[in-house]
Amino acid sequence: MMPVAIQALGRPDVTITWEDDRVTTLSARNLRVLCGCAYCVDEMTGRRLLEPEAIPADIRVEHVEIVGQYAMAVRFSDGHATGIYRFAKLYAL
Repeated sequence: MMPVAIQALGRPDVTITWEDDRVTTLSARNLRVLCGCAYCVDEMTGRRLLEPEAIPADIRVEHVEIVGQYAMAVRFSDGHATGIYRFAKLYAL
Protein backbone atom coordinates (compact mmCIF):
# COMPACT_ATOMS: atom_id res chain seq x y z
CA MET A 1 0.00 0.00 0.00
CA MET A 2 1.38 3.42 -0.95
CA PRO A 3 0.69 6.71 0.80
CA VAL A 4 -0.96 9.48 -1.19
CA ALA A 5 -0.15 12.14 1.43
CA ILE A 6 2.19 12.45 4.42
CA GLN A 7 1.75 15.35 6.83
CA ALA A 8 4.57 15.59 9.32
CA LEU A 9 6.89 18.57 9.04
CA GLY A 10 7.27 20.43 12.31
CA ARG A 11 4.36 18.57 13.85
CA PRO A 12 4.19 16.40 16.99
CA ASP A 13 2.53 13.68 14.91
CA VAL A 14 2.73 12.07 11.49
CA THR A 15 -0.44 11.53 9.48
CA ILE A 16 -0.36 9.22 6.47
CA THR A 17 -3.25 8.96 4.05
CA TRP A 18 -3.13 5.72 2.07
CA GLU A 19 -4.36 4.80 -1.41
CA ASP A 20 -7.46 3.18 0.09
CA ASP A 21 -8.30 6.42 2.02
CA ARG A 22 -7.28 4.87 5.34
CA VAL A 23 -5.51 7.35 7.62
CA THR A 24 -2.74 6.39 10.06
CA THR A 25 -1.61 8.87 12.71
CA LEU A 26 1.45 8.27 14.87
CA SER A 27 3.17 10.57 17.31
CA ALA A 28 6.60 11.63 16.08
CA ARG A 29 7.98 10.20 19.33
CA ASN A 30 6.42 6.77 18.73
CA LEU A 31 7.72 6.80 15.16
CA ARG A 32 11.21 7.55 16.50
CA VAL A 33 10.90 4.67 19.01
CA LEU A 34 10.02 2.31 16.12
CA CYS A 35 13.26 3.07 14.29
CA GLY A 36 14.99 -0.12 13.21
CA CYS A 37 18.32 1.32 12.06
CA ALA A 38 21.67 -0.06 13.25
CA TYR A 39 21.98 2.73 15.83
CA CYS A 40 18.66 1.73 17.42
CA VAL A 41 18.66 -2.07 17.00
CA ASP A 42 21.57 -4.50 17.21
CA GLU A 43 21.81 -6.02 13.73
CA MET A 44 23.06 -9.38 14.98
CA THR A 45 20.70 -10.00 17.89
CA GLY A 46 17.72 -7.76 17.08
CA ARG A 47 17.97 -6.31 20.62
CA ARG A 48 16.76 -2.73 20.90
CA LEU A 49 19.60 -0.34 21.76
CA LEU A 50 17.48 2.78 21.86
CA GLU A 51 16.24 3.82 25.27
CA PRO A 52 12.74 5.27 24.70
CA GLU A 53 13.08 7.57 27.72
CA ALA A 54 16.05 9.24 25.99
CA ILE A 55 13.79 10.56 23.24
CA PRO A 56 12.52 14.10 23.90
CA ALA A 57 8.78 14.30 24.52
CA ASP A 58 8.54 17.27 22.16
CA ILE A 59 10.38 15.64 19.24
CA ARG A 60 9.27 16.73 15.76
CA VAL A 61 9.76 15.52 12.20
CA GLU A 62 11.96 17.91 10.20
CA HIS A 63 12.12 16.11 6.86
CA VAL A 64 10.47 13.16 5.10
CA GLU A 65 11.84 11.59 1.93
CA ILE A 66 10.24 8.76 -0.02
CA VAL A 67 12.62 5.83 -0.58
CA GLY A 68 11.72 3.96 -3.76
CA GLN A 69 8.25 2.44 -3.76
CA TYR A 70 8.44 0.92 -0.30
CA ALA A 71 9.49 3.28 2.49
CA MET A 72 10.18 6.74 3.84
CA ALA A 73 13.27 8.16 5.49
CA VAL A 74 12.69 10.61 8.33
CA ARG A 75 14.91 13.25 9.95
CA PHE A 76 13.87 14.16 13.49
CA SER A 77 14.48 17.29 15.55
CA ASP A 78 16.89 15.34 17.80
CA GLY A 79 19.19 14.90 14.78
CA HIS A 80 18.38 11.25 14.14
CA ALA A 81 18.08 10.57 10.40
CA THR A 82 19.20 7.01 9.67
CA GLY A 83 15.92 5.12 9.96
CA ILE A 84 13.86 3.89 7.04
CA TYR A 85 10.21 3.14 7.73
CA ARG A 86 8.65 0.56 5.42
CA PHE A 87 5.16 1.44 4.23
CA ALA A 88 3.92 -2.11 4.83
CA LYS A 89 4.88 -1.87 8.51
CA LEU A 90 3.38 1.59 8.93
CA TYR A 91 0.17 0.51 7.21
CA ALA A 92 -0.12 -2.46 9.57
CA LEU A 93 0.01 -0.26 12.69
